[in-house]
Amino acid sequence: MDIQRFPDCVKLLDHLGLYLRDHAKVRILVISEMGEALVDVNSWEVMEKLHKLAEPERFTHIRLQKSPALEFLLFEGLFQDREIMSYVIRNTNNSKFKAQGSNVVLTVKIKEDAYDYPTVDEWETYFKTINGKRNWSECHPGERADTVIIKNLPTKWFSLDSNNPRPCERFLKDAFSVYGTIRKVDYEDCVEDGELGDDITVIGNQFGIPLTFNAYIQYQNYAHFKAAMAGLKGKQLMRLFPGQKPTFSPFVVDYDRTGFLTDKTHKLRKLERERLAEEAKRKHEAYMKQQNELMKKQLEKRQKKKRKMEEKRLEDLKKKATKPSKKKKRRKEDGDMAQNDMKEI
Repeated sequence: MDIQRFPDCVKLLDHLGLYLRDHAKVRILVISEMGEALVDVNSWEVMEKLHKLAEPERFTHIRLQKSPALEFLLFEGLFQDREIMSYVIRNTNNSKFKAQGSNVVLTVKIKEDAYDYPTVDEWETYFKTINGKRNWSECHPGERADTVIIKNLPTKWFSLDSNNPRPCERFLKDAFSVYGTIRKVDYEDCVEDGELGDDITVIGNQFGIPLTFNAYIQYQNYAHFKAAMAGLKGKQLMRLFPGQKPTFSPFVVDYDRTGFLTDKTHKLRKLERERLAEEAKRKHEAYMKQQNELMKKQLEKRQKKKRKMEEKRLEDLKKKATKPSKKKKRRKEDGDMAQNDMKEI
C-alpha cells in the first residue's frame, strides 16, 4: 500500500486519505554578493531558480515572504519530509547564480526554519491571568485550556462532496479524536465579514466558499487538549490515495484565547448561521422567481412574434390566391384588345 512509504505518518481519516507528517520547513535568504539593492531582480525568476537548484528533489510549497529591506529576498519553503529537506540544504546552501537580465550575482542561504509553537507554560500562565480579568472559570468549557485552533485547513479536504463544499464537522471530530475525546467542534472561514456584536464574529462568506478554514477543536479534558497540542507540533497535513502522488498542506496550531466554543458564543453563532442561511434561502427564492418571470415574459414575447409572423404568412398566401397572376392578366388584356379590334373591323 502507498502509505507504507511514509512510516512516520499519523492516520487521521483513512477514507479521505488524510494523514499527518513531520513538518519540513526551510527559510531561504537570497542576497546580493556585493550588497547591491535587488530592485530590478524578479522574485518569480528567483523562485524558479530555487526550484532548479533543489533538483532532483522539489519543494512541495514555496512562497515569498514580505522582505523588510531591498537588500535581500526572503522565501519560505516546504518539503515532503526531513530527509529531502536535509539533502537540499546540503546541496543548495551558499549556491550562487546571476540574476537574469543583470550582472548581479545572488547568493542563497538556506536553513531549517524554527517552528513557532505555544508552550505549556504559555497557555497555563495565560488562563491564570485572564480568568480574573474576564470573569472566566476553569469549570466552564471554552474558558480554560481545552480548545485547539488549527488554521488554514483546505476546505475541500474536509467537505462531504462538491454539492456540499462546507467543512463537515463530523469529519473534523473523527479526524482529531485521535488525541482524545472531543466535546465540540466548530469552524470559521478564513475571511473577515464583520462583527455581530461584542461576543461573536459573523461567520460565512456570501460571495463563495473560501479555500481554507480555521478549525476549533474542544477536548473533553485538559489531558486530551495537551496531547493534541503535543501531537500536532511540527506537523503538516498530507492527502494520499492509492496510485496517486501525495499532496501536502501546512497549517498553524494555536490555543483559543477568545472563548470561541463557550456555550454562549456557540449558541449565538448557531443562531446567526441559521439566520444567514434563511436569508440566503429567501434571496435565492426571490432570484429564482424573478428569473422565472423573466423567462415567462421572454417566452410570451417570442410566441407573440411567432403568431404575428404566422398571421402575416397566411395573409400573404390569401392575397396571392385571390390576386390574378401576371400571365392571366396579360391574357385578359390580349383578349380585350382582340375584342376591341374585332369591333373596329
